Amino acid sequence: MDERMRRVAQAGNIDALYALIQENPFVLESFYEFPYVDTPLHLAAFEGHIDFVLEMMNLKSSFARKLNPAGLSPLHLALLNHQPLVVRELVRVDKDLIRVKGRGGLTPLHLATELGDLDLVAEFLEACPECITDVTIQGETALRIAAKNNSFETLELLVRWLQKTTHKDSDVWNKQVLNRKDKQGNTILHIAASNNHPKMVKLLLECKISKNEINLNGRSALDMLEGQLNNSQTRHILHQAGCLKAERIPARRTLAESFRLKMSWSETFRRTVACQNNKISGDMRNAMLVVAVLILTSTYQACLSPPGGLLQGNNDSIIHRTRIIRVKSNSSSSGSSDELWVSVLPNSDFACFYFINAATFFATTCVVFFLLPDETINLLTLPVLLFILCFSLLMIYVAPPFPITIPFLSLLQPLSPILVAAIIFILVCSPKFLVLYLQSRRR
Repeated sequence: MDERMRRVAQAGNIDALYALIQENPFVLESFYEFPYVDTPLHLAAFEGHIDFVLEMMNLKSSFARKLNPAGLSPLHLALLNHQPLVVRELVRVDKDLIRVKGRGGLTPLHLATELGDLDLVAEFLEACPECITDVTIQGETALRIAAKNNSFETLELLVRWLQKTTHKDSDVWNKQVLNRKDKQGNTILHIAASNNHPKMVKLLLECKISKNEINLNGRSALDMLEGQLNNSQTRHILHQAGCLKAERIPARRTLAESFRLKMSWSETFRRTVACQNNKISGDMRNAMLVVAVLILTSTYQACLSPPGGLLQGNNDSIIHRTRIIRVKSNSSSSGSSDELWVSVLPNSDFACFYFINAATFFATTCVVFFLLPDETINLLTLPVLLFILCFSLLMIYVAPPFPITIPFLSLLQPLSPILVAAIIFILVCSPKFLVLYLQSRRR
C-alpha cells in the first residue's frame, strides 16, 4: 500500500483521500491486484474512523469482504480492536458481512462469541439469523465456542434465541445446530460435561439435544466426567436426564450397514411415495389441488342435497338437535307424521350412497394432505379435522331412520370424540406423515 494512503486511512482524513483520488483516479483499483491486502477500509475500521469507513463503503464496498494477510476482514478487525460503533455501521450497510469467514473459518459471530460481547452477538443474530449455522474449519459453531470458553451467559443467549426465533428453518436449527459435532465427534454437551459446568449441562438438557452421542474416542457426555473432581452435581444432572455411559449405549447401525440391508415393506412404501411426490411439478401440484378441492366440494354438497332431496315437514314439526323426532301435527286427526330433513332414498340405496360418498371424501382429503407443502400441513390440520367432523355429523343427520342404522347412528353421535381421534389417526398415517415419520426413525 502507498504510504500516503496508509496515513490517510489511519487518520480517517476523507479530504486527503479524495485528494489522492484526484491525483490518481485508479488509486483504489490497485488493491485488487493482491488477493490478500490491508485496504484503507481495513485500517480505518481498526482505528474506529466511522465517517471514513462509511465513505469507503460507498466507494468500494467490496473491500469489506477482502481478507488481509492475517486472514481478517474489516469487520473482524473492528471487533478485535473493540470498535462497536464501526461494527454496527458495517452491519447496517451489509448484514451479510456477519457471515464472512476469516482465518480458520471464523466469522464475526464466532469472534463476538469468543470475546463474550453479548450485545453484539444478539445484534448479529437479529440482523442475520442464518449466521447461527456457520461453522469453523474445526466444525465448531458459535454455541460450541461459547461452551469451550465456559461462557454460560453467551451460551444461554444463543440457546434461548434458538428456542424463540420464528425463522422458517428454526425447527431444523434446533436439532442440527445443537447436535452438531466437531472434528473430534464432540457435541456441545460433551464440552459442557468435560468442563464440569452443571448450569451449562442443565441448560443444554432442557433443549432438543441428543443425550447419548458418542465421540470418535468412544466416549459419551457422562464418560467425559471421569477423572474430574467435585463432579457429583453434574453427574446427578446427567443421570436424571437419562444419560448413559458409552458401554451401555446400543451400537448404532452405520450408513454402509444401512445401505446393505434388504428393504423392508416400510422403506419400499416410503421410497414409492417419495418418488411419486418428487415427480409432481409445481404446476401439476396446483392443478391437482384444484381438482381435489372441487371433488371435496361436490361430495359435501351431495351430503347436503342427496339424490331425491330431503323430506320437508310442516310448521308444527320440531327438529331435535341429536336426532330427528316425529311429531304429530295438531291439525291432523289421522295420526300421520312427517320426518324432517331426511333423505327420501330407500334404506339400502342411502347406505350405498353414504359409504361411497364418504369414501370419496376421505380419500380426497388424504390426497390434499399428500399434495400440500410440508410447512403448511400443520396450519391446515385443525380446520380440515373440523371440516371432516362436520361432514360426518351431517351425514348422520340426513340418514333415514331405518331399523338397521338407527342403533348405529345413535351410538355414533355420543362417540364423536372417538371419531375425531380416529380421523386424527388416519391423517397421521396418511402417506406424507408416514414418510416424515419413517425418515425421522432412520435418523
